[in-house]
Amino acid sequence: MTEKTTTDDLIAKLSAEPAPAPTASPEAMLLRRMALGFGGTLVLFFTLLGPRPQLGLAMTDPVVLAKTALPFVLALLALPLALNAARPAAPRGWQAQAIWVLPMAALSLFMLAYATHAPADRLRLFVGHSIPVCMPAIVTLSLPVTAALISILRRGAPLNPPVCGALAGLVAGGLATTVYSTFCTEDSPLFYSVWYSLGIAMAAGVGAWAGRRWLTW
Repeated sequence: MTEKTTTDDLIAKLSAEPAPAPTASPEAMLLRRMALGFGGTLVLFFTLLGPRPQLGLAMTDPVVLAKTALPFVLALLALPLALNAARPAAPRGWQAQAIWVLPMAALSLFMLAYATHAPADRLRLFVGHSIPVCMPAIVTLSLPVTAALISILRRGAPLNPPVCGALAGLVAGGLATTVYSTFCTEDSPLFYSVWYSLGIAMAAGVGAWAGRRWLTW
């Protein structure tokens, strides 16, 4: 048997074998898993809370609209960062710089509200009446999206699993806060720029724990 015949036989044998099933990339799973996760968040929201009365009218005020828009933009910017964190060689992307605009915007709104309210009103607006509901609700609403993202990111190979998980929690916290804001009647930045931010930070902490637990390889 000649060497050429042996090589031809090997090629023919390999060609006849079925190709291994490709492993789905995180992007290939993103839409379906995120839809399931966000659907879970909406089910929890409408079961436990629901939208506030006259929501559309309230959101005609730009300051009220900001408490919904800012966390949504945060989630949009954090999502590609989470996906890139699951790839060892992926660049950080422009979102890594742009995302810092969001906390600066929240801080600017806080300072503006502080400057334009009377001293007697500042503490009342800062404390509000719903802190015991706000942060636990944001964390609870974030859990389905966090679970969905962790299941996606497991398909990658994150070099820093807690950071990757924290970014997933940041996405989930941003989306959860977006949804929660349509229930909340605390419309002053003195309240929402602080307590919403702490709720999102707690959601990111849950994501960091989940990353350490399930993204290590």
